[in-house]
Amino acid sequence: MKETKHRQENSNIEALTVSNTNKIISIKRFDKFDEEERKVTFENVVFVFFICAVIGFLVETIFIFLMHGKFVNRGMTYGPYCTIYGVGGLILYLFFHDIKPIKKNIPYTFISTAIVMGTFELVSGLILKHLLGIEMWNYDTEFLPILHYTSVPVMIGWGILATMYVYFIQPLLLKFISLFPKHIMKKLAVILLFIYTIDLGLSTVNIYTNPEVLYKLVNPSI
Repeated sequence: MKETKHRQENSNIEALTVSNTNKIISIKRFDKFDEEERKVTFENVVFVFFICAVIGFLVETIFIFLMHGKFVNRGMTYGPYCTIYGVGGLILYLFFHDIKPIKKNIPYTFISTAIVMGTFELVSGLILKHLLGIEMWNYDTEFLPILHYTSVPVMIGWGILATMYVYFIQPLLLKFISLFPKHIMKKLAVILLFIYTIDLGLSTVNIYTNPEVLYKLVNPSI
């Protein structure tokens, strides 16, 4: 009787150990999955760029249509994407992909994104002006302008929008990308990158040989 009771107690202890071990394994696997999800990957880089570029194209197209009543390709490429939006989304991904979207990180995220995106807008404006000879925006008449192509209020606006993007939109975007098999996404990313590279090369030649392309970008109402 005592031997039977002793075996039963040992069995209970083993079951408890297995149960605890399974819990530990589950926690470790969850942490590992969470860590893998936050890593910068080739497919994430490509798809974040393209998705943001396409969204930017749609936003610009709808805005110009509402303002001027006609459809205008606001991108500098042939495809339905605006590169500047894609680069902006990519910058936020590379700088803030691993930030935890919790309340105490909001001030840091706001200040950091305001500086990063304000600098990006400034550099973009300078590149367009000095390399392509076009000026698509200018803040000289606004409050506290910085080198023509950004301003303090605009940087604050960028900080608010970018913080909302990093906290709410970017996690959903990365989760959506992770739903598909990695080997398929990698192949598709290579194809999209190849298409974009060809498009960018042809579009660059077109811009330099046809100045009216830039003129229409700056003056969408014409």
